[in-house]
Amino acid sequence: MIIYNETSSSFVNHIKENKIGYVLKENVLNKMNKVVSFNELRSWENSLPQMAKVIRDSGLEKDAHVLLEYKLPSTEKRIDFIIAGRDKQNKKNAMIIELKQWQKANLADGNGIVTTFLGGRDRETVHPSYQASSYKRFLLNFNENLYTDDSIQLSSCAYLHNYIQNPDNEPLLDPRYKGYLAESPLFFQFSDRDLAKRINHTVSEGRGGEIAEAIEYGKIKPSKKLVETVESLIDGNEEFVLLDEQKVAFEKVLSIYSQISEETENKHSILIKGGPGTGKSVIGLNLMSQLLKQNAYAEYITPNQAFREILRKKLIGSTSHVEVRDLFKGSASYVHTPEDYFDVLICDEAHRLKEQGHMKKKIEGENQATQIIRSSKVSVFFVDDEQVISKKDIGSEKVIREEAAKQGATMHTVELDSQYRCSGSGNYIEWLNSVLGYSDEEVDLEGDFDFKVVSNPHELTEEIVNKRSGRLLAGYAWDWDKNSKGRELPLDVTIPEHNFALPWNDPNRIDWAIHPDCAEQVGCIHTVQGLEMDYVGVIIGKDLGYDPETNSLIVRREEFKDKGARPRKPKKGEKDPLFDLVRNTYKTLMTRGMKGCYVYCCDEELGEYLRKSFFK
Repeated sequence: MIIYNETSSSFVNHIKENKIGYVLKENVLNKMNKVVSFNELRSWENSLPQMAKVIRDSGLEKDAHVLLEYKLPSTEKRIDFIIAGRDKQNKKNAMIIELKQWQKANLADGNGIVTTFLGGRDRETVHPSYQASSYKRFLLNFNENLYTDDSIQLSSCAYLHNYIQNPDNEPLLDPRYKGYLAESPLFFQFSDRDLAKRINHTVSEGRGGEIAEAIEYGKIKPSKKLVETVESLIDGNEEFVLLDEQKVAFEKVLSIYSQISEETENKHSILIKGGPGTGKSVIGLNLMSQLLKQNAYAEYITPNQAFREILRKKLIGSTSHVEVRDLFKGSASYVHTPEDYFDVLICDEAHRLKEQGHMKKKIEGENQATQIIRSSKVSVFFVDDEQVISKKDIGSEKVIREEAAKQGATMHTVELDSQYRCSGSGNYIEWLNSVLGYSDEEVDLEGDFDFKVVSNPHELTEEIVNKRSGRLLAGYAWDWDKNSKGRELPLDVTIPEHNFALPWNDPNRIDWAIHPDCAEQVGCIHTVQGLEMDYVGVIIGKDLGYDPETNSLIVRREEFKDKGARPRKPKKGEKDPLFDLVRNTYKTLMTRGMKGCYVYCCDEELGEYLRKSFFK
């Protein structure tokens, strides 16, 4: 969706007459049914007059076209400014110009990352040239009119109109950003004439209406090149081979999708139910590849940002296929998506769906499951009700069935049983279900899975981190000081009787689970859900304990520190709803290991109970 598509002369006049803010505000209201915030209006009124000056200095024909605020589908990202027209050789061109009001920036660790003042403090963000280049790649990979019509040449740059370049040592021009700068040059406050020359060279002859229309109305679907890239990353990769009921679930979805070409009025929702380690993500990634190959417009959804980033890195690795990232979305991406916009949406870890996204305005009567079903002809949900770990998690089987019924979607169900994590030990999962009270059946722990209850957290660190290069995880039984300043992470996870203290995982490292600098940090449930590692060490806090008199697990409300996840207190005679959330948390943590899981219990009685259950 594009908020503004006018000739360059109309754009300059709207600036000259001080109407640009009003025009954009009205267009947003009419096209998106949204009210523009004061900050957004002020941003337009600060940046767009600077671009009008550049356009006037560019010497263009009056019918070059200006496109403002192109919202990238199923994202919250918008391209600030595009100018379209023909050059002196009569070639069709469009130039993306990313506008920034920055005044200074500094170097930062990470490929294409800088720091600048945003939202009241210095923050890490992407380099403006990287951002402009990524928007260009998105259009070339998803806008059908652009990737099928190679007569339209797309270029990109960034304009920092308030930023005075440091002539001696400008951080934004550091050699580490060389590749991005070559693809998308950077223009500063006093290089506006250079930008004007570049625009003149690109679109001086005007006649941009046809080009602008192609960009605005191009159908959004993955290009053949992108489909082939995904296929090459998955096909032949032994890690993604489908076994037994995984294959059944895979073929079930494809069979249902094959029907929709003839049944365009019918919706279908598919529940694929399976516990930890049943291969849900393997099925999902194979489905993505095959559906794209069949010319479906599909996206892969994960509510957990950390899991999404690990999936992307696992798939992309160290290759240059960064465009694949755009096929992976968060669950809050479909608030305003039209009915049946996508052919298929695949939602992994669907039990983590929420009523609404962070900082999102709630649409009455809708939750994230509603939006996913509404936005697609076929919706696929991978669900495990026993991994619900917060009162905010609403994506249960029951809720998904209810939302599908409201929208008239035909519901299908597939169940997964085979275990591919925990050394393929279904016995370990059965034992864990028994000791955590999901099952009344007594189970002896046997098989190849390496499980051990250790006597102190230092032993846990030595065995898991130092000897086996694994990761430490813990329940939310310690406060998390997220407002600490400086680069040192606070030592929040403390066990004073053992003189033990480590920080929670670095919130700035989404890839904490695989980053070498994060080995001596403790992973939180919100970071690790959906992930897998060879070995994990789990610290069970005092939020979960054991009462030997009643021979039962107990949950201590005062020791559960995740206030946002904590449900209401139980009424008299009612089971505490926190009980299921806490044991779900520890079941999830204790099933992250592929080869082994070692445990330390802060509650001594619980540690003894697990040892006896293990050794009986």
